[in-house]
Order: sequence, then C-alpha cells, then structure tokens
Amino acid sequence: MNLPYDDTERKQCVAFVDQIFTDAAGTRATEILFRVEDNRVQSFFMIDGKFDRSLTIPIAYWDLIKHILQKDYFSTGQHQLPYQGNICVFDWTEDDAGTIRLPITWKAIPGRRTDRLEDIFRSFEDPSWDAVKSIFLSILNLALAQDFDELRMALDGQIVEITYLRGGKLMTSMTISSDSYDALTRLIGENYFAFGFMTREFRSKEYLIRLKEQDKETVTPRIQLEIEILN
Repeated sequence: MNLPYDDTERKQCVAFVDQIFTDAAGTRATEILFRVEDNRVQSFFMIDGKFDRSLTIPIAYWDLIKHILQKDYFSTGQHQLPYQGNICVFDWTEDDAGTIRLPITWKAIPGRRTDRLEDIFRSFEDPSWDAVKSIFLSILNLALAQDFDELRMALDGQIVEITYLRGGKLMTSMTISSDSYDALTRLIGENYFAFGFMTREFRSKEYLIRLKEQDKETVTPRIQLEIEILN
C-alpha cells in the first residue's frame, strides 16, 4: 500500500487512534465500529446496547489510520489497553463491505489487589464525567497537534459541529454526538475556563487557550476557543 504521508501526520494519526481507544474505555463501550461514508469515516461506540456517534475521521486519512490499526495495534488480531486497574481487550473483525468492528471485553490485571484505597474511592466517581473530559481533551489535542489557533463547537440537531481554523481560515471539521454536549459545555465553562482561560502542555510546548465565546442561551449553544503558543 502506498501511503504518501510524512512522519508528523503519522504521529498525529497514532495519537488520534490512541484517543479513540481511551474514549471507548472511558465510556465502558462494548464495541467500536468504523463505517465508511461519503467523504468521511464515522466511528461509533456501542454503549448500553446502542451505537452512539463518536469521532469522525477525514477520508483523506482513513488509509493511513487503517494501516496503523492493522500493523501497529492488531498484528495479532487483538489489542490490549490497561485502564483503571483492568485490561480493556479489543478484537478485530472486518466484513466484505469494509466495515470494521472491534468488540471489547474486560479482564482484571493478574495479581492485582482489589482492596486498595484508591479503588474504594474510585467506586464513588461518576465514570460518565471522565468520558466527557476525555471527549473534550481529544477535541483540543487535535487542534494542538495540527497547530490550529481556533476551534468552534455548535449544536446542530442531534450532532455537534466542530470546526478548526488557522488564521481565520477553515482547515478541517468533524462531528460528535449531541448526547454529552450539555455536560461538555458545563465542563468547559465551569471547570477548565472558570477564569476565561487555561494553559495546557502538549508535546513539549505550552499553550494558552482562551474562551472567546460561550453562548448557552441560544437554541444552538456555541463555544469558541482561541489558542496561542506560549513557548
């Protein structure tokens, strides 16, 4: 397979794949599904017996991401991810139409004690909040990885449109399900941007991220973030 991508693009795609696996583990999904659509590949998580729309992959990067999945993660037909004291196990299946399904099972880490203090406190945590945090960080990390200086999120029916810009020019876009958008706006407004800005270190660089706009009063709530490199 001829994949005309540079090393930076490959690293970005690996980070994107890692985030999908982490998001799936965080939501306790039982399967990941990748479906090729007109100009994109849509990923879905099966949660509580139904598929929820997750991150969208631009079609231009699908060949590379699929190659990474097959060669780097599923060379043995299975990928394992340690997560919160357990192991999340992903299995690879692909049908004739090119639809990829990754069934997910969980198993305990051998020899690990289950009565540690942090495990007791973890039982009182709300795992859905971790999932929302993971979604936000995956959205933000993509912007930092691509050196975008602005991102916008707006509710549009059953989906949230996410657009990334550089110098005011639209660079790329994706969609996520609207199911967690209310919690996402609360997380952004009340936790990360209580003072209107936050800093984040990413790949040895530090960024200043400002909350330029958060309009929760309209029918289609909007969030707009500006990004600046500090060093």
